[in-house]
Amino acid sequence: MKLLNLFKKKKPNIIMILIDGGGRQDALNLVPFYQELIKDSTFFSSLITYAPYSISSLHALFAGMYGNVNGVNGYYKSYNFDKKNVFALTQYLKEAGYYTELDFVIEDVIPAQGFDKIRTFGKDDEKDIDLVQRHSEILNQIKDKKPFFVFLDYNKIALKLQPLVIKKYTDFSEEYFKNKEKNFSTYVKLVEESADHIKKILDKIKELGLYEDSIIIIFSDHGSSVGDRIGEKVYGVYLYDYTINCWAYLIGNSMPKGVEIKKQLRHIDIMPTILDILKIKQKEGYKPIQGKSFLSFLNGKEEDRIAYSETGGLGGPTPSPDVHNIQSVRTNVWKLVYNKTNKKKELYNLEQDKEENNNLAGKGLEIEDKLWKELQEINEEHKKINEMYKTKL
Repeated sequence: MKLLNLFKKKKPNIIMILIDGGGRQDALNLVPFYQELIKDSTFFSSLITYAPYSISSLHALFAGMYGNVNGVNGYYKSYNFDKKNVFALTQYLKEAGYYTELDFVIEDVIPAQGFDKIRTFGKDDEKDIDLVQRHSEILNQIKDKKPFFVFLDYNKIALKLQPLVIKKYTDFSEEYFKNKEKNFSTYVKLVEESADHIKKILDKIKELGLYEDSIIIIFSDHGSSVGDRIGEKVYGVYLYDYTINCWAYLIGNSMPKGVEIKKQLRHIDIMPTILDILKIKQKEGYKPIQGKSFLSFLNGKEEDRIAYSETGGLGGPTPSPDVHNIQSVRTNVWKLVYNKTNKKKELYNLEQDKEENNNLAGKGLEIEDKLWKELQEINEEHKKINEMYKTKL
């Protein structure tokens, strides 16, 4: 199937639904609806986020580039997004004739440029919000603004973790880290609730007659700890797979169904994939998109890609909220993590050690040197791009 030829006659609507914080693979595997959804979609089961928290993760997605290039490489740096030199996804879509709308819990988590309308449901009201009703009403209001792009935020996992974990425990609370099984069970229930939301919204999309003419992307921006590592009660502190190895469903009447792509891709690949489907070329004069379309995977031509991630925690043993201090490079088999604060390296064989308990750094393995060199080359690439565009991050 040649996806590039699917939408010659008219542009598809694009509906993106974020399951904030729902990225844990082991929880997703226990929810029947999400497993059934694979039958109606292309499922990307190893989608690596740039950062294990929403602000940097979503800015990277909308820019198609890492935070060290787009400017958002820290918890408090959404203001630093390089608007002058980065042309965001919604700006491309706006130029292509799309009506664009965002519904998110708060402002500044996603780049604002290119949106026709931004709605927010603030923290004071969010507990009482019926998101099924809210998202259904939004879809009903924009259904005739074709083609449209809409981004909907399901934030209930992160919201309910606030009283259950975030405000109740510290990153070192013994009570929390000794009850991983109980914590995991609670998290699975939250993921199950998100599945009920998605089912109802997909039904609404079909009821409104939008399913046939839309590309629907359901994805998570990051996962969450359930007490996996002392020092990280939820997310943003470390770069282990329970927070950075996420997932996405690509759904559409003309899209492949019942397909699972197991090789790793990156959040920064989503933007260039949308542009590729729409045959939109990157604009000259702006920082280069670092992501790469994954249409080749949908057409059966898979390849290996390096995934780069960063974080700088609000808490934990080496907090660095202003700028990221922990980096990782990941292949389909190996991951190297480097903490710039304490100079510690970690190396894991992800096939043999899925929970990343056996640190092989310093054991003389050739792959460590190879990945270390890869990390240095990525850092140098970011530096050169910023020098070329005279930006200081």
